[in-house]
Amino acid sequence: MKHTLLIIFFLFFGRLSSAQEISCQKLYETITSQYDSESSVSCIGSSLLAKATYYTLDDMGFVIAYIKENEYDINGKPYIFCGISSQRWSYFKSDGIYSWGKSFHKYIRDYTCNCY
Repeated sequence: MKHTLLIIFFLFFGRLSSAQEISCQKLYETITSQYDSESSVSCIGSSLLAKATYYTLDDMGFVIAYIKENEYDINGKPYIFCGISSQRWSYFKSDGIYSWGKSFHKYIRDYTCNCY
């Protein structure tokens, strides 16, 4: 629990030296192994997203979006987004039915985590 809180602190108060920043890989591992809850969507028909998963961890919301590198990519590359509320996630899912890419840009994209 302390480890998770430190990670979240470093993400949102990123004024710390680069030696104290967290790697995106470590953040990914922490979120995907210590989450409190998760919700996933398969972004069928999207040319941008393969899937997206919403995680809560210590009352904070994170999205791992799997962004396609080309039109033939079915898995995508994971990117982490921090500070996503459950309401924002719900809006993303409901608008995504019409266009996953537009919904992603509207609700998720601007919340990139401060990791390296």
